Amino acid sequence: MITAIQLKQVIRNRRFLIFTIIFPTLWYWMMIKLINVPHNQTFQLILLVLALLIGILGNSIVTFSKRIASNRRFYFLQARISQYSIWRYMGSQLITQVILNLVITIVLVLLACILQTINFNHSTWLALGLVNILGIYLSVIGFAFGISFDRPSIDAGSTPLMFLLAIFIVPWNVFLPVNSMIKLMTSVQKLLPSYYAYQLVQQSDQLIKNCSLFSISAALTFVPFLLIIWFNLHRRM
Repeated sequence: MITAIQLKQVIRNRRFLIFTIIFPTLWYWMMIKLINVPHNQTFQLILLVLALLIGILGNSIVTFSKRIASNRRFYFLQARISQYSIWRYMGSQLITQVILNLVITIVLVLLACILQTINFNHSTWLALGLVNILGIYLSVIGFAFGISFDRPSIDAGSTPLMFLLAIFIVPWNVFLPVNSMIKLMTSVQKLLPSYYAYQLVQQSDQLIKNCSLFSISAALTFVPFLLIIWFNLHRRM
């Protein structure tokens, strides 16, 4: 019931449609047309993944955190007077997020099919799956921010946070000449699961190693945000 209500609210939200559907779709279309993408499947896949991450970052960090901040008082009250805990609330919201991220994925994949810039192979399916797993990860971050800050603070900080996270999504050493700064940024990126998601797509011969590192990185970096949620819950109970 809550998932259905949330989906209706989000779909009617112009901000969601503009920033998580229309904007990444236009960005992807412009990149394809302006860059004149060569028949390089890897490069085409990278552009598609970047467009997906733009939409999913906007949905998970900007739109989702604002939605949580707007409703958090009601659900903290429900947690005190009923069996509907904040953890259950987060689970319901994450189901909504998974559905919304899949909608973003479907729209962009359909566009890629129309533009004939996608080849459905093992790497493509793996990349699409990993992007949506990262969407769950980013949604937990958005949830933690949503219950920690009020709506005006989220309005001021969510967009800069989205761009900060975007900096760490794709390894810099893939696109830029290696120097001391790039090495430092790459070392920081290795702490995050997005780095190993990219390696999983690029290095199919090291699947088990990169899957393990992806899982370990995601689990370890989840902990601070789960602690933030736990702390906020007990502070208000």
